[in-house]
Order: sequence, then structure tokens, then C-alpha cells
Amino acid sequence: MVPSWTVEANRPVITPKASSTRNNNVSLSSHKWSHNGVDINFNGATSGSYVLDSSGTFGLDPITGALKLFKDLASTTNIASDSLQYSCVATVSGVEYSMAKSIDVQIVVGGASSYYGFIKASTTQLDDANSTATLATELWLAASAESNYFVKWYKDTKEWTEKAGQKSITVNRDDVNGAQLFVAEFYRNQTDTNYIYRAAVSIIDTFDEIILSPYISSANKTVNDNMPVTVAARLINATTKATLNPTNPNWKFTIMDGDSWTVLGTSTSSSIEVSTAHTDKADGTCHDVVVIVECTFDSIS
Repeated sequence: MVPSWTVEANRPVITPKASSTRNNNVSLSSHKWSHNGVDINFNGATSGSYVLDSSGTFGLDPITGALKLFKDLASTTNIASDSLQYSCVATVSGVEYSMAKSIDVQIVVGGASSYYGFIKASTTQLDDANSTATLATELWLAASAESNYFVKWYKDTKEWTEKAGQKSITVNRDDVNGAQLFVAEFYRNQTDTNYIYRAAVSIIDTFDEIILSPYISSANKTVNDNMPVTVAARLINATTKATLNPTNPNWKFTIMDGDSWTVLGTSTSSSIEVSTAHTDKADGTCHDVVVIVECTFDSIS
């Protein structure tokens, strides 16, 4: 397993963070984590500021809610990506909110000629403490990190040509309108026409006044055979939480493969339908998809 999380220097730490659109202080409590839908019980030994679970795999910092991985999740029998979910109570100006957020642990089976690229973000939320975010790429060949490669950057599906060739970029609030997906294409050389890997990360600007909020509008909430899911979106005032009505809206919905970040479908109506044609592969496997929503308009009320 590379890099091995049994080595202290390689152990990742996932630290939850919540922001207020009104720039109020947010305190988090009642920290809980689950792994692949199963709650983690932190009742083991302590290691520094972390209380471990009985298996010694996970450690919780009871003050910050941070989760530290002490053992490998990947194994010869676990070769699919895992999911970790954090839940808590967020208190803002005396008002309590229940919140939850999940993060995927990418597990990749790699052969001697297998490439894998990813983006490390210094933060995924732009706020008063973080006006910029650094997006640093890494490309691995089998079990070794590569140093010579070329990167093309995209905002959603539009190439960001001025960032071409940069392995690490800085984005600021001018680059993010509410939320923005940044995609990196990895090439062996600048002259290559075919990329060897694609990776993506989404950055949120917590100070934007208007939020575009996607939601499942259909009665069916899970994609299945002959049971598609419809995704729509609404514009919300970030301060008042009121739903806004746009005049002459121009919608763009894009379905992207959550693994390869290739486009699977688009729509210019006010919604898009996601079916097994998007989630199921020819080899019989199922994959998550990501729906990106964009909207331009003349005015809002």
C-alpha cells in the first residue's frame, strides 16, 4: 500500500470546518465520524491528542473533530474507494444546526504502467481567513511520484489557458462564483494530445451573496433501472436563505463522471435527468456522477 498510513509522516488528517455567510463565529461540537456508513466508536487508546477506535485505524481529536488515519484502508480485499462522513452540531449566535459532510478516500489498483493524478487543495472554502486557495497537483506512476509532466487546467469544461503548464496554481474569489469546479488534465509532455489522467476539486466562496443550490426534484431519489433521478436548482440569498426568482435565466446542467471527470450529458433546460446510462459501465460496475449547475440571468427578485 503506497503511501502506507502506518508511517507517521504519511498519515492524513481530515479537519472539519464550517463557515457563516454572515461572518459569525461557528463552533462545532458532538463530533461523529462514520466509515462506509458504519459509525466509528472512539473507545481505544490515545495517541497524542487523538482517541483511537478499538481497531487502531482511526483517531479523533475531541476538541477539533479532526480525524487521523493510523492504518491503511486499502488492502488486497478492499480495492474500491471508501467514504468517510463527519457530522456535528454547529452553533452560531446561540442557534444550533445539525450538519454533515462526506469525503471519499480514493483507492486505486495500480500496475507498473498505471498513472494516477490528484489535486491537493490548501483549503476548499474561501473566507475571511483564506482569501486564496493553492491547488497543487501530483502524478504517480505505480508506487512512485512523477516530477516531469504537463498540466492543463479547466473551470468546469472551459480550459483555463493562462494556467497551462503550471503544476500548482492559486485561485482567489474572482475565480470562484459561488462554487467552482477546477479540473486538471495530466499529460506526459506538453506536445501530447491525449491526457493520462484527470482530477478535480470544488472550491466554495462563502462570501458570495447568491448561492446556486442543486436539489433532486423527482420523487425518486436514487438512480436505478428505469428509475432516473431529476436534478433541478434554485438561487438562494446566502444571508436571508430566501429563494430568489431570476429573470430570463439561462441554465446549463452538466453530468460528469466522478472518476474520469468526463462529460456524460448536458441540458439547457431548468433540470437534467440522471439515469443508469450515466452511472453504469459496460463492465457491470456502477460509478458516482457529479452534476454541475450554472445559471446566468438579467436580474433577480
